[in-house]
Amino acid sequence: MTAGRVVAAGAWRGPEPDLRRTLRASLARGGEPIDLYRRARPPRPMRIVALCDVSGSMSVYARVFLAFLRGLVGHDTQADAYLFHTRLMRVTGALRDHDSLRAAARLSLMAEGFGGGTDISGCLERFLSGYGARALNGRTVVVILSDGYCTSPPEALAAALARLRRRARRVVWLNPLLGWRDYAPVAGAIAAARPYLDAHLPANTLQALAALESEFAWL
Repeated sequence: MTAGRVVAAGAWRGPEPDLRRTLRASLARGGEPIDLYRRARPPRPMRIVALCDVSGSMSVYARVFLAFLRGLVGHDTQADAYLFHTRLMRVTGALRDHDSLRAAARLSLMAEGFGGGTDISGCLERFLSGYGARALNGRTVVVILSDGYCTSPPEALAAALARLRRRARRVVWLNPLLGWRDYAPVAGAIAAARPYLDAHLPANTLQALAALESEFAWL
């Protein structure tokens, strides 16, 4: 048997070996490749999936949040955007449309139910059972834009978020009420949601939205 080092099973897993660096280092040791160097993996960006509440209580924030979503999907080709009230709609294509009049027309066709009630847990369950099958993975940051007012039971919202949290990297809730003085997140729905959130952040100003970059970290 030829003498030499035994490479343990699985030792070659992980980042790709950097053969050039290994060879260069070995020359200083008479050709013996003692140290195995590996290439550094480039950072991979998170994929952002945003779900925005457009129910009646959110109507005052709708214009700003739609602009935020449009900027998000326009800048990041991997981002995905949805609107919800009592039903869920994927709006990525409409928001990415460079023809602003056509984009507005497409959104208006989806607008039935805007400004009405909201069923956050039901919409999250529909997302998880439908679009979420391909939209969620270990590099996904899910962003929920909502004030947390919900007609469904708090326990249903907690169950939906628990499922979502198991399938995504991070769940970030942006709450336009959180930045206001005297607001406390004690209402049933948002209180039930908080244990399943990686972050619960204010979204009542453009400055608050602009400060979110650190939540969309790289892997």
